[in-house]
Amino acid sequence: RFPYICYQNGGGAFLIPYCVMLLFGGLPLFFMELALGQYHRCGCLTLWKRICPALKGVGYAICMIDIYMGMYYNTIIGWAVYYLIASLASINSVLPWTSCDNEWNTPLCTPVTERQIHANASTPAKEFFERNVLEQHRSNGLSDMGPIKPSLALCVVGVFVLVYFSLWKGVRSTG
Repeated sequence: RFPYICYQNGGGAFLIPYCVMLLFGGLPLFFMELALGQYHRCGCLTLWKRICPALKGVGYAICMIDIYMGMYYNTIIGWAVYYLIASLASINSVLPWTSCDNEWNTPLCTPVTERQIHANASTPAKEFFERNVLEQHRSNGLSDMGPIKPSLALCVVGVFVLVYFSLWKGVRSTG
């Protein structure tokens, strides 16, 4: 996902400084935090308070970033679970994102196997994601996003429950 977004917004002109900062900034700080946490035998909240009380906010910032990243990636995994269920539901028939004869498809939908007539034609997979999974066509923008889709919300809640029970007793309980 990140390389695709990077390609859309400038490609290689962004990748060079990103790789340099990752190599000389991100990875050393990551390994330093791992080593300090293991040496002091504590998490990020108490670690920074123990090292320097003025840096206590760094631990809280790390936790907030982890929470936001967890929400973001669990939502993407929820979409994957939705696709898994849609695949299993159509096990004896054609997958719903392979054809243009579904109720959510637009007239501009063009199967991958056909030649595209319109410059702004879209694939069945893109229309399945945008018009069936996310139901973007029902929204008027950020001010009116529409109701919550129960099937998608159930998938995301299921992923959060799975992550919770995976982390419930900590790493020691898994092996």
